[in-house]
Amino acid sequence: MYPQVLTHLVDKAIQRTLDSMQQDGPFMAQQAASWFTQLAGTARPADYFLHPLAFPMLLLPWCMEQTLRDAPDADFQANLIYSSINGYYFIRMIDNVMDGHGETERQQLPMLGVFHSQFHAVYQQYFESQHPFWGHFHQIGIQSAESALRDAALSDIDSNAFATIAGRKVIGGKIPLAAVAYRYQRPDLFQKWQPFYDQLGCWHQMYNDLFGWIKDLQNETPTYFLCEGRRRKPPAQSMAAWVIHEGFDWGMQYLENGMGELLDLAQQLHSRELVDYLHTRRRLMVSQTAQITRAFQSLEPLLDAQL
Repeated sequence: MYPQVLTHLVDKAIQRTLDSMQQDGPFMAQQAASWFTQLAGTARPADYFLHPLAFPMLLLPWCMEQTLRDAPDADFQANLIYSSINGYYFIRMIDNVMDGHGETERQQLPMLGVFHSQFHAVYQQYFESQHPFWGHFHQIGIQSAESALRDAALSDIDSNAFATIAGRKVIGGKIPLAAVAYRYQRPDLFQKWQPFYDQLGCWHQMYNDLFGWIKDLQNETPTYFLCEGRRRKPPAQSMAAWVIHEGFDWGMQYLENGMGELLDLAQQLHSRELVDYLHTRRRLMVSQTAQITRAFQSLEPLLDAQL
C-alpha cells in the first residue's frame, strides 16, 4: 500500500529517533524501543504505521508533494516522517494514560519532552520564526488538544459531535501537509486538501468504531456507532442483536457513502496514488465485511431463539 521508498524512510525515522536518545539517554532508548515494538505487535516498529488499516498520516504528505513534482524530495519527506512519528508517539502516550489502561506509558512519561522536541525541531530548518506556517502549526496543535479534551468528556455522541470532535482525533496530521504546501509556496493547496483530510479522519474513525464495536462495548467506551445503536434499538433488544440485525448494515452504508465522497475529493486533488490507496481500503473493507457477514449469519438463529 505504501511505496517501497516510503517504507524504507519509516524504518530509518524510527531508528533515528532511538539513535537520538541513545547517546545521552541509553536507558530511555531501551525503554522506547520496547514500547515501539509493543505498539506494533511485531519486532518491526514501522509495522504500526504501515499497517494497511492504520490512518495514512505518513502517506498523505507524500501524495501531496507528488502533485507538485515528478518525485517527492526524499530528504524532505524523511524529515517530515521523522517529525510525524515523534509527534504521534507523543500523542499516543498521553492518550493511553488518559484512557486508563496505560500503566507502561505512565512509567515513561518523561519521554514526552523528547518526542515533542524532535517533532517540533524539524520544521525550524524549513521555516523562519515569522513564517505563516507557524500560525497553522500552533492553531492545529491547539485544535488537536481541544479535540482530545472534549472527546474524553463525551458520554453521548451524535452525528454533530462525531463530525466536530470524535472524528477529528487525527487532526495533528495536517501539520506536515501545511509544511509541504508552504515549502512550495502553495498555501492554497493546503486549503484544498483540508476537506479531504477531515472527511478521511471521520471515515477512519467510523471504520474503527464499526469493526471494533465488541471491544468498545466491553470497555464501555462511548462511540458514535454504539451511541447511535442505543438510540435506534428497542429498549429490550441487546446491542449485539441490534448490530447483527441492523447496526452493521447501517455502519457499512455510512462507510460506503463516505468512501464515494472521498474518491470524488481525491480525484479533485489530482493524486493518483491517493485514489489507489482509497481503492485498496475499499477492497479490504469488502473482504472484512464478507467475513463478518458470514459470522453474523451463523449467530442469527441463536439470537432469534433467545428472543
